Amino acid sequence: MNIGSTTGSAYTTAAQTLNQGTSQVERAAQEVVDATTARPVEGTGKVASAMVDLKEAEVTTEAGAKVLQAADKSLGSLIDIEA
Repeated sequence: MNIGSTTGSAYTTAAQTLNQGTSQVERAAQEVVDATTARPVEGTGKVASAMVDLKEAEVTTEAGAKVLQAADKSLGSLIDIEA
């Protein structure tokens, strides 16, 4: 497993996943705002869709965090072995 800062490394992958999750949260939050401010009754389907997007973003962000934790643990193990 490549844990460095190069393309394809665990840290790079985790950062990209976290950024993707954050962007998805921002888009979904904006969809909720848009759906509930103009015509709240007509926006119920959009709100439901946005809530699903928020849950997907939560899972994506958690996955990125777990990749980051695994990479950190692997790096810590490598440092312990070298020391």
